[in-house]
Amino acid sequence: MVRQNKARWKRIGLAAALVALVWTLNHVPSGYLVVSPGPVIHLSEVVEIEGYPSQDASFYMVSVVAKEATILQCFRAALDRDLALWSKRQVLGGRSVEEYLEANRDLMHESQVTAAYVALTIHGMNVPAQGPFPVKATIRPGQVAGPSAGLVFALEIVTRMDQDMVMGRKIAGTGILDSEGRVLPVGGVAQKTIACREEGIEIFLVPRQNLQEALPFAGDMEVYGVDTVEEAIRVLSSGGNS
Repeated sequence: MVRQNKARWKRIGLAAALVALVWTLNHVPSGYLVVSPGPVIHLSEVVEIEGYPSQDASFYMVSVVAKEATILQCFRAALDRDLALWSKRQVLGGRSVEEYLEANRDLMHESQVTAAYVALTIHGMNVPAQGPFPVKATIRPGQVAGPSAGLVFALEIVTRMDQDMVMGRKIAGTGILDSEGRVLPVGGVAQKTIACREEGIEIFLVPRQNLQEALPFAGDMEVYGVDTVEEAIRVLSSGGNS
């Protein structure tokens, strides 16, 4: 009887330890963020250009979703090629979450101004670097923040004002834009590629430095790496041949 009681309490102890371990794995923060494919948004819903109404011939912007991960979620993410793990400390850089989000909202605003400047310059307008711009472009990205939609914002403005580069195709893009029209690399390209593929995007434009990251996830979707906005325009105007 004593031996049976000892065995019983041993089983109870092991079960309690297992429950505690599972609870810990599923609730204790890991210090990492799980990054997954985010929404793909038609820019007709986002971009307004004074004197140039929205139209169906619009581009798509794409983002990722990053959530704080428990230890168990990290294990799951490590086994799922559609997900990525980012160090929370490296992402935040010593800032609080709110400070990080505020900084990314500022970067989103800067990317909008830069995109408008580059697009209006390509359109042939004399655009003062500090504004005001000759045409008012308003971009309302909702909850999406960060600078990575600069390329596609510029393409959207150009196609509204000048030429239809969409030509009935579903086209998305990602890339930070500088004032010279150069397309700079971004993070989360694998997850953005997956999001575009699942949305049925036909052509996805990425910074050239991110091209090799995107290709393994593209499936039948065409992916092009570009260095500048003007190169992206040439690729699209030639039917997708760089």
